[in-house]
Amino acid sequence: MRRRTFASLGATSLAAALVGCAQPAHPGDPAPSGPVETPLSGLTASQPTGRATDGDYGWFETNGELTEGFCFTWIAGLAPGQVVQKLGGRRLGTTGWRSDWASFSGRRRGEAVMIVAAMPGWSLVVEDNGILALRDDLLKRLSTRTTVVTHYRNVEHDSRFVLVKNGDIQVAFDPYDPGDRTGSHPDILLAAMRAAGFATDGQDSDDADATERAFALTELLTGVPMTTALLHSATYVVTAVYDADTAAWEQENPDPGLQPAG
Repeated sequence: MRRRTFASLGATSLAAALVGCAQPAHPGDPAPSGPVETPLSGLTASQPTGRATDGDYGWFETNGELTEGFCFTWIAGLAPGQVVQKLGGRRLGTTGWRSDWASFSGRRRGEAVMIVAAMPGWSLVVEDNGILALRDDLLKRLSTRTTVVTHYRNVEHDSRFVLVKNGDIQVAFDPYDPGDRTGSHPDILLAAMRAAGFATDGQDSDDADATERAFALTELLTGVPMTTALLHSATYVVTAVYDADTAAWEQENPDPGLQPAG
């Protein structure tokens, strides 16, 4: 699996409200499970929504799955089929958790493979290494009339965390450098970041726990604890999304087994 270089951070601010769960956009798609999310009118500034800490995610680095690169993207209130539609993706099928979905049958040249599962009140997109957190255009499209939270890290530990609301990248930062935040309201997540264990005042922090802290911050924002049981028990819609950087890399490193993009 190729590794992307890190893209510069975009702008950002906190999501003011979450949308209600939508109906599946494709027959047979699982709808977001759990209770319907209602607008969190009381969620102001950087008020945390739970009690997650970095210690809750110590399992990730020892689990051995996706530790060389990942992207987890949460979309509020949409079913997996709607996420695929917003991404402009091609549906390749459904699968359980697997280690090799990037080579799922049906992928064409220039396409990145993502898997999408229904979670309580959200859909979750999982990528091996991934592109979504680096594609502001896709994040803005996904977040139209809803909220998106995404967390990316590659094999070199280049990392990005982004919160997007209704097409507006509200806050973005590198979890390994949480004092350097960009966005329309770069300080709106301060309390939640501190609750997750981040040092937000520009002082040096313990980089060893940056990934775990970003996972904890995601849970504080989504209200959904991400566990191995959650990931392994879900049913995923597999989708292929065209990506210009993927196409350029594959032009230099052709795979004769792939069909041309059409």
